[in-house]
Amino acid sequence: MSGALAERNGVLFVGSHARTARVCAFDLDGRPLDGSLAFCDETRGRSSVSGLAVDVDRRLWVADGEGRCLRTFSVFGQQVAQVPAGGADARGALGRPSGVAVRGSDDELLVAVASAGRRRHAVEVLSPASGRSVSLRPLGDPEGRFEDVVGVEFAGDETWVLEAGRRRLQVFRGLEFHYAIPLPELGEARPTAVAAAPGGRPIVCWEGEGGAVLSLDRDGAIEGCLAAAGEDEGSVAYPTGLVCVPGEDDRRTRVVLLDRDGRRVQVFNLEGTCYGAFARGEAGSA
Repeated sequence: MSGALAERNGVLFVGSHARTARVCAFDLDGRPLDGSLAFCDETRGRSSVSGLAVDVDRRLWVADGEGRCLRTFSVFGQQVAQVPAGGADARGALGRPSGVAVRGSDDELLVAVASAGRRRHAVEVLSPASGRSVSLRPLGDPEGRFEDVVGVEFAGDETWVLEAGRRRLQVFRGLEFHYAIPLPELGEARPTAVAAAPGGRPIVCWEGEGGAVLSLDRDGAIEGCLAAAGEDEGSVAYPTGLVCVPGEDDRRTRVVLLDRDGRRVQVFNLEGTCYGAFARGEAGSA
C-alpha cells in the first residue's frame, strides 16, 4: 500500500492503494466525512494514488501511476476526465504519473503533472481550458533530464519539483527555471514528498534509515526537525504524503503526514509537536 494527501478548506483527502485505489475524506481531527471514492483501471487491473490534488471546485486530480493516466473526479465522486500517458518522452506526453498539483480556477486553472524516471519532459503544466501544455526545462536546459521526480507543488507564484534521483528541489518562477535547492544528505534516505510552509519554506520528508520530516530554509539548510525515523506516534516511517495547512504562526500551522506506507495519518505543527494520529482505514468501506 502507498498513497498521497491533499487538503482544501479544512477537508483532508487521503489517497491509498493496493490493487484498488481509494480516496477518503476527513476533517483535520481525523473524523471521516462524506466524499470517498474507489477506482481500478479496467485494462491494467490496478490503479494507484501516486499524487493527489484538489481544486477550488473540489474536483480531485489523481496521478494514477499504476493506471498510467491522470484522472479527474467531480465533487460527487464521478470520474469526469482522464488523460492517458503516452509513454514517449515528448512534450505533452505523460509517462508514469508520480505527482500532481493544481492552481487557479476556470480559464486560469493550471495542472502540473510529474512523471517518474529519467525524463526530459517529466513535468508538464497543463491548461485544461485552452488544451495547451508547457514542459518545464530541468535546470533551464532544453536538453536536460529530470531524475526521478516524486512530487510537484505550486508555492505562490513558484512551481517546485522534487527529484529523488538527485536529492534536490528545483524552483521555477513563471514556469521558467529559477534555481535549485540541494537537499540535506540523510544517509541512504530518499526524499518522497514536499509541501510549502508559510513564507515559501519547504517541508520535505525522507524514507529509509535516517529518514525524517524537516523544515528547510530557501537555501536548503535545516531549520527544524518535525519528526525523526521511527514507528511510534510522533516519528515517521515510510512516508508517502505531506500537506501544510497555514495558521497564524508556526505553532498553529498544521503539517499533515501520511506514513506507514499509506496506513497512518499524523498531524504536527511547525515546531514539531505531534497532535495525534489516526489510521487511514478508519474511513470505512469506500
